[in-house]
Amino acid sequence: MTNSTIEGSGSVVWSGRPWVLPAAIARTIVTILVGFIIVWLEYISGNAGDLIAGVSVVFWTFLAFLVIWLLSLVGLLVERATNLYALKTDSLEIRTGILTSHSFVVVASGFSDLEVIRGVVGRIIGYGDIVIRTQSERAPERTMSKVRYPLKVAEKIKYVMGRPIVRLENPAEAGALSANR
Repeated sequence: MTNSTIEGSGSVVWSGRPWVLPAAIARTIVTILVGFIIVWLEYISGNAGDLIAGVSVVFWTFLAFLVIWLLSLVGLLVERATNLYALKTDSLEIRTGILTSHSFVVVASGFSDLEVIRGVVGRIIGYGDIVIRTQSERAPERTMSKVRYPLKVAEKIKYVMGRPIVRLENPAEAGALSANR
C-alpha cells in the first residue's frame, strides 16, 4: 500500500485489509461436507433419482450448495474490499464503507487500550481481531477484524501510540525563544 492511497499527515508504518482466506477455506470445506452429507442422505432415502423440472434432485442439491457457497464468499469479499486499516507514524486510521466511506482516526492522545482476540484456529493460522479502545464517548471502541498476525500488528500499534507527542507551534519561533535564553 502506498502513501498516496492513505490520506493524512504521517507516513504509513503498516496497512492492511481483513485477511479473509482462512474464512473462505473454512466455508468451502463446510459447504462441501454438508453438501455431500445431503446427497448421501438423498441416495440412502432413494430420492436421488427423482426428477424436478426434468433434472435429478442431486443436481439441484449441488446447484443450491454452489449458490450458498458463492453468496458466503461474496460477503467475505465485500468485507475485504470495504475495510482498510492504516497505521501511520502519528495515528491509526480505520476506514469502512462502500457507498459512504467512514474514516475513524485515533491519535496517540485519544488512544486508550487495545485487545487482541484470537480463537483456536486463529492462533494456529495466525489471524484475529484487534479491538481499539479510545477516550471518545461517541465511539469508545472499534474493531479491526480478521487481521493477519494480530500480535505483531498490535505491537506496532502500541509502539506508535505509546510514543510521547512533542509539538512546536512554529519551529522558527521555538529557535528564537531558545536563543533569547
